[in-house]
Amino acid sequence: MNKQAPLKKREVKTNKSGNTLISRHSSRKANWYFVLFFFIWAYVLYGNTILNKYAIDDEFVTNNEMIRKGISAIPGIFTTHYINSKGNVGDNVADYRPVVKLTYALEYQIYQEDKPGRSHAMNVLIYFFLSTLLFFVLKRMLKNYNILFPFLITVVFMAHPVHTEVVASLKNRDEMLAFLCGLGALHFLLKYADTRKLWYILPALVVFVVGYLSKSSILPFVLVYPLALYFFTDLKPKQYLPIFAAFVVIAIISQVGPNWFLPGGERLTSMIENPLLVEKGFLFRMGTSLVSLLFYLKILIYPHPLLFYYGYDMIPMTTPTNIWAIVSFLLYAGMLLYALFRFREKQLISFAILWYLVFIAMYSNFIFPMVGIVGERFVFAGSLGFCIVLVWAVFKIFNTEPNSLTIEFDARAKIIVVIVLILIPYTALTVTRNREWRNLLTLYSRDIPYLENSAKANTQYAGYLMRTTYQDPNFRQHGKINQMKLDVIKKHFLRSLEIYPDNYQTMNDLGTVYLFFGKDPDSALIFLKRALNLNPELEPAWINLGMAYREIKKYDSAAWCYSTIIRKNPQQIRAYFALANVYNDMGEIQKAINMNLDVLRKNPKMDIPYVNIGNYILQAGDTAVAIQYYEEAINLRVTYEGCLHLMNLYKSQGDMEKSGYYQQKASGAIKDQP
Repeated sequence: MNKQAPLKKREVKTNKSGNTLISRHSSRKANWYFVLFFFIWAYVLYGNTILNKYAIDDEFVTNNEMIRKGISAIPGIFTTHYINSKGNVGDNVADYRPVVKLTYALEYQIYQEDKPGRSHAMNVLIYFFLSTLLFFVLKRMLKNYNILFPFLITVVFMAHPVHTEVVASLKNRDEMLAFLCGLGALHFLLKYADTRKLWYILPALVVFVVGYLSKSSILPFVLVYPLALYFFTDLKPKQYLPIFAAFVVIAIISQVGPNWFLPGGERLTSMIENPLLVEKGFLFRMGTSLVSLLFYLKILIYPHPLLFYYGYDMIPMTTPTNIWAIVSFLLYAGMLLYALFRFREKQLISFAILWYLVFIAMYSNFIFPMVGIVGERFVFAGSLGFCIVLVWAVFKIFNTEPNSLTIEFDARAKIIVVIVLILIPYTALTVTRNREWRNLLTLYSRDIPYLENSAKANTQYAGYLMRTTYQDPNFRQHGKINQMKLDVIKKHFLRSLEIYPDNYQTMNDLGTVYLFFGKDPDSALIFLKRALNLNPELEPAWINLGMAYREIKKYDSAAWCYSTIIRKNPQQIRAYFALANVYNDMGEIQKAINMNLDVLRKNPKMDIPYVNIGNYILQAGDTAVAIQYYEEAINLRVTYEGCLHLMNLYKSQGDMEKSGYYQQKASGAIKDQP
């Protein structure tokens, strides 16, 4: 072997026995090289996400009105739920993750505009910080191991493709922040173990709370902390068990505390997200839990395909007698028994297995059903245990002990070559998957061939295509839709109903597609009636059903639909307008006008009733009176369409001065549009 170059004098010191030691200066310098490497590696892996736009569920944390208030939104962020959205079936109000929203509000305060690329760059930066902290925590826990070992664990962890959902999705910043804070608290606890200075416990608790306010996925760390202190320090149980108790108390307070000031909320869940939300049988929960756990091992070992959503029926609901449930039970029981058997020896693999099992237990569906049944983000923290075992196995292949402070050059070279061979496909899969998160259309269209059995994924894809069609200027102006796109929308809504026939929301959506896009009211009636048979309270289905009857000129039936809505919910203004239009179709213009006047009495600053009345009167042939109502509407709210309409009406009457006035107003309305 080549002799090492002599250390510089200022970099060498000796201990009391006369042994040469590396100085702190040299150690700090080496640490900075590691930090630089991790920074470069993070951007090699995830730098292309900076080109990405918004994707699935990003509206929860960015590109919304609250975030656009910047730092002035902080009081609202800390006093409202994380999810607060209104839907056709009900309001979805749940969770409390203010720290995540705070990071996006601070971004907006700095840039004063929605720039998804900057948010993605911040995600990569957080991933770099997280990975760097992970390395130094591993370096401390494995202080008697060769530095190459924690370094390679960190490098493999960073590259694992299963992390792409967490880093490439802005919504999943919560997972990274929770894991970052969990590691931060562990860092302070290890400092306490090394110094016995109690004040390190306080920042550990504070950082843990910040992580909990990012996402409750930090919770498994409460069990990991005593495990880490047992395996990697010389603390006695009586010294770290009180710390464990303190974290339990803090976790309970963090969970319960927000309920004292948050308004009431409820998370909407459904069968298509997880059948265990409906099925309460113990055997089904046990069997489905075991198959879910097998899924996580599969994507850690073979991370393809990676998908944006799973849900019913991607993971079958089954009992423990299922062959895959049995295989899963044997694998996990074997891992647990091995970890417990080696527990007293404080063997590293025992710790790695327990780390994985503690984190994945929360997402097994056994403790409580998970939305989506399984998900790649659920294995993010637990994957560290897998990476430790993987790198340890590579060392063992070449008969090299990871805790050897010196490793022969040949063995070191072989280990690095094998790790590189693992990293090449990992990196390729990661970079490719990042591109697939470019935007919603790219993500949906790429993943949907693998999601044939996912009811919700098919609904999400079809729903996205339906929404973008509504926004298409060609459709809005001419009512035309590309036939191929229409066929795709219908195909995926129908596939969703094949998987789960009782989904009334999907039936309503499909009825809407037939009614507005397919110009097929008879087919629309079939699905809308089925939706209402399953859920008679579904107001959008009543509205659409009335429109379908109106389309085939069954005005009495249409009026009955809208009257039913008004009877059930007198605040449903859309139903008043729709019923008024039916009366107008029936020639009962005064009834139509009276319906809109009723709305005006309750909402005097609403412009739509004036527009509607103007339309009825214009159809009756009284242009002058119609203009008066249109102008009342413009006085309340200036719109481009309204100004353009008045411009043309005055032009038809020969009043070019007024026509020009509203032409100018229309130009101003265009400029004012966001």
